[in-house]
Amino acid sequence: MNLSKKLGIDMGSSSMVVYVKGDGVVLNEPSLIATDEHGMRVLALGTAALQMVRRGDGAVTALRPVRDGDVIDQRVAGLALQHFVARVCGRQRIFRPDLMLSIPSTVTGVQRRAVLEAGMRAGAKTAYLIEKPLAAAIGAGLPIATSAGLAVCHLGAGRTEAAVVAEGAMVAVRSLRVGGAALDATIAAAVRHTHGIRLADGEAERLKISIGAAVSVADDAVLEVDGSDGEGRPQRVRISGGEVRATLAESLEAIAAGLGQLIQEAPEQARESVQRTGVTLTGGGALLRGLADFLAQRISVPVRVATDPQVSVAAGAGLALENFHLLKGGQHYIT
Repeated sequence: MNLSKKLGIDMGSSSMVVYVKGDGVVLNEPSLIATDEHGMRVLALGTAALQMVRRGDGAVTALRPVRDGDVIDQRVAGLALQHFVARVCGRQRIFRPDLMLSIPSTVTGVQRRAVLEAGMRAGAKTAYLIEKPLAAAIGAGLPIATSAGLAVCHLGAGRTEAAVVAEGAMVAVRSLRVGGAALDATIAAAVRHTHGIRLADGEAERLKISIGAAVSVADDAVLEVDGSDGEGRPQRVRISGGEVRATLAESLEAIAAGLGQLIQEAPEQARESVQRTGVTLTGGGALLRGLADFLAQRISVPVRVATDPQVSVAAGAGLALENFHLLKGGQHYIT
């Protein structure tokens, strides 16, 4: 009888999500660490770190272990994993947990080893790796082991990753450096160019979530957001949904083009299967209004949004720990 907890972990650019067998998703917090101004002493992590940074508590430095989907600071990544694993499993534990850590499909062998070692330093008994698109497909409930071909597109904060999966293995993969953070930056740049206002932190994302859309909508809402002018004076500006949609158009076209190319690159049998079964969207970006319809129009393939798309990767990583038979070939791991 294995008494070790089994954790599926999605350490993304914006958030850390942890799935535990039997309990589901137990943690979903910002992937953020607040340190002193020298970056030596950890003051807070996750939600507490975000609150500290927003309050401007003294000389606080905000560090993110992941940027654009890549682990950019192994030390910070290790600290984040240690903290969140301890939160879930307790600091005093008899049985060390098994971890399945999701990674981008494009990471190098050196980066894979670094993530595995960070997992072991966090207190794992065994640490495994799984590519994000594969984890997303499992978490979305797709029949990866038996399907002749299915497609998943994970729209994360740092990047968009899509894959065609057949009989438990990825047979075609595309990774685009277009994610939620890039969309936010595009909105912020457009507002500054058009209105001369520098948006306050988080306001571009609020525009995207509240009134953004990939297609024309009947209720073209307007939202008032906070910012500052060129001299730093507080300002408020009203932005329409149409402005946001026009700003996002180029990035969304790039995602559609990449997805179409992915399907064309897949082996013939898998491609024909995807054309029948369609594409499943996961990640926070999947919640953009009208995105599934927009992509379906562009690639002429059915597109749907997964249930709970924001936690699909963590859930899939956790489920993979319970069902290794779903995966074709061995996973990278360390004990």
